[in-house]
Amino acid sequence: MSEPSTIQIRARAHEALQEMATTAGLTSTEFVELLLNYAYSIHRRPGSWEANRPFDLQTYTQPDSAADRWF
Repeated sequence: MSEPSTIQIRARAHEALQEMATTAGLTSTEFVELLLNYAYSIHRRPGSWEANRPFDLQTYTQPDSAADRWF
């Protein structure tokens, strides 16, 4: 695992992030990284199946999923 980085977001955004992560049974860091995998897939491969579907956490948490994992 590489060394973590720090970002700043608004307090209300942080609260929302923590709520979504907790609901998903993940840490905030894990949740953000899954969202970033989704966003990066859309950025790198705009015509991919991932880019044509809404974010689905299960797509990134299932070990046998075909979803891109960039990091």
